[in-house]
Amino acid sequence: MKEKIKHLFTNYLISTILLFVILFISSLTNCGVKSNFETIIYLFSSSVCHSAIIMLLITLIVSPICLSLKKNKISDIIFAIISTLIQLLAITDYFVFSLYRFHINGFVIGMLTGPAAAQIFVFDTMLILKCLLGILVITAVNLLAFLRLQYFTFFRTYKKRYPIIIISLLIIIANFMHALGAVQLDNNIIKCTEAIPYYYPIRANRFLSNLGIVDIQKNQSAKVNNGTLNYPKKELSWNDSITPPNIILIMIDAWNRRSFNSETTPNIKKFAEECTWYSDHVSSSNGTQGSVFTIFTSLSSYYWQDFELNNVCPIFSDRLKALNYDVQTFPGASLRNPPFNRVLLQNFPDITTDTQGNTVYDRDCKLSENFIHYLDSTNNKRPFFAWLFYDLAHSYEMPKERLWKFRPTWEFADYTKLSADMNPEPFFNLYRNAVYQADSLVGIVLNKIQEKGLLENSVIIICGDHGQEFNDNHKNFWGHNGNFSDFQIGTNLLWYSPDCQAKTISYRTSHYDLCPTLLKTYLGLRNECSDFGSGKTLSDSTSRDWLLVGSRDNFAFIHQKHIYEKRPSGYFFATDAHLNELPQDSINYNVLNEKILQIGDFYK
Repeated sequence: MKEKIKHLFTNYLISTILLFVILFISSLTNCGVKSNFETIIYLFSSSVCHSAIIMLLITLIVSPICLSLKKNKISDIIFAIISTLIQLLAITDYFVFSLYRFHINGFVIGMLTGPAAAQIFVFDTMLILKCLLGILVITAVNLLAFLRLQYFTFFRTYKKRYPIIIISLLIIIANFMHALGAVQLDNNIIKCTEAIPYYYPIRANRFLSNLGIVDIQKNQSAKVNNGTLNYPKKELSWNDSITPPNIILIMIDAWNRRSFNSETTPNIKKFAEECTWYSDHVSSSNGTQGSVFTIFTSLSSYYWQDFELNNVCPIFSDRLKALNYDVQTFPGASLRNPPFNRVLLQNFPDITTDTQGNTVYDRDCKLSENFIHYLDSTNNKRPFFAWLFYDLAHSYEMPKERLWKFRPTWEFADYTKLSADMNPEPFFNLYRNAVYQADSLVGIVLNKIQEKGLLENSVIIICGDHGQEFNDNHKNFWGHNGNFSDFQIGTNLLWYSPDCQAKTISYRTSHYDLCPTLLKTYLGLRNECSDFGSGKTLSDSTSRDWLLVGSRDNFAFIHQKHIYEKRPSGYFFATDAHLNELPQDSINYNVLNEKILQIGDFYK
């Protein structure tokens, strides 16, 4: 039995070495960073770590069978077959990652096995022959390794403790380097980790910070741009003879379209008589981080991590700096989590990231007061950009004495009561009461703007970051971050400028369009919108079909009111506008594949 265990361990060791070679070479090629001593050591140790763990799990599964066999060569053949299949999967994943920038998942499997697979993957005969030759080579190498290599003198005489010690040390090195790299936002380490399929080493941000080994704030401010972004695609051309207007961005977190009316938002509704109202406006996400990111960049939040890690500043923010704008922020919730201050407005380090107040209501009142104080104290010699972000509608945190407008109403958001068959009216009325209070604060702000005579030289944008659902689809969804229907990504957009027309625009627009409109219409950019983002100007009525919404892990395409969603599991699901599932064969994987590839348009 002792001899069989050593033979089994030798098979494990050989399979680990063979898988390591493939993972190391493929991740070194796919990581997208310059090779140096640090990255090579990290990829080497991580590839050993990942290979050792994968093959250990497989060895534990097959060990009862192998130990029960009389002949070791049968065990060798079993390992050769399993090892070959895993290596072929790793090689296939290498090509998938180099093409899509994600690893094999349900989407890829769906395309390979779907009805349109023959249309998507059209391979030349020579390429097929090369693939078959590669499979034969990998199979031959494994058979040779398991049937011949382990019978060499070295594999018959080595001590098991030595490879165990070496593998253990490399596992420690890989995880320590990742923990240190993650807390320092080391782009090289993070990119290398992403290139290894389904590799999740440990993180220890708080532990390392508490020990005083690293200073998180210092490390995050010392990042350098060495990433793979191609942003913008072309050199930008500017008209510097413009007179830049003031820009006032007023946002209401989680603003449901149905709450924009003369009852719930009387002040905003009255101001809308002087604005262009985009009635079919949608966000770029069902969450705040992605929505706000797109407003400032005209890019999907798929790129958020690249901007953060590489210290890339949005063109819009750079232009504000170049035109000497006075940038002021008035947040109801902190701009430090997510770190909007570092990612979107990093070239304005003195902006306000937090507003004083014990409750959300207090902070929203205070931010309005702070903005009014700013208008009273500024000399108006410089154009200003002001971002007011109200949080009341998102939090439902209201003083009881202000819950009088809409009844019956809950006094607080009791999430334990939510169910598919409950009456949503009391919950929705709580929400409407919160929006009503936010509207009253916005009304005070709008009156002050008018009083100061700023309507003559200001662009004023009033919008939500995303929507808020109250079981509107009758699928037991409440709030946001749950799906990509219009009830969660649809929101309101009002646009005021001195020359705008008071009218309603019914064609679809999105958050992708805000930054291009500001840059090209008011800030002097001459380039085409596609040079720096994924949107259009709001005046462009052409189709916005196949709209990308969501985050890096969970995103969807909105196509003719149908929703094609990629879940974190990797699988794509097709639904209609009300989340009724469509058959899988309704997905045109050929077109979907093209759209997936276009996500990476702003990578080199």
